[in-house]
Amino acid sequence: MEKSNTLKWMVLTAMMTALITVVTMMIKIPSATGGYLNLGDFGIMISMAVVPFPYALFAAGVGSAFADIFAGYALYAPFTLVIKAGEVVILYGLRHHLESSRRWIPFCLAGLWMMVMYGFVAVWIAQSWGAMLIAFKGDVFQGLLAAVLATLYYPRMVKLVSTLNPKKNTLIGTDLVPWD
Repeated sequence: MEKSNTLKWMVLTAMMTALITVVTMMIKIPSATGGYLNLGDFGIMISMAVVPFPYALFAAGVGSAFADIFAGYALYAPFTLVIKAGEVVILYGLRHHLESSRRWIPFCLAGLWMMVMYGFVAVWIAQSWGAMLIAFKGDVFQGLLAAVLATLYYPRMVKLVSTLNPKKNTLIGTDLVPWD
């Protein structure tokens, strides 16, 4: 891999990490479990159109964890790092759907992953299974909103990225991921 390519991906990753942090923090609607609803998941889902898988993984986990720390929810940061990176893994695993009319499938599954995992985090923090139901109330809206927005805007992002970089498909990052 060329040095200039590496630098390009590092810069784009830093920008996506910052964007995910800011988008996560812009709209904060407190939830009953101490967390908040945000548009960060939409940013995470769209990051797959901008940077290759390993970089999207970093941007999602670190950007979201930074948002938790900066917003005063540091307790959630380690969980967020894993949960948000997990969303990218799901999207990457189901990436063959992203270019079809079934693109909603990976986005909905990523949102479902987020909802269920934060439900378990709520159970661990509150030491009560009832906390999962409370967490689901807010997280289902966040996951659905992100999935709907990503389903609608993902094709536009892919088109924008391909316009900016016509020689390379950065959608999946085939130049960086040897197992494709």
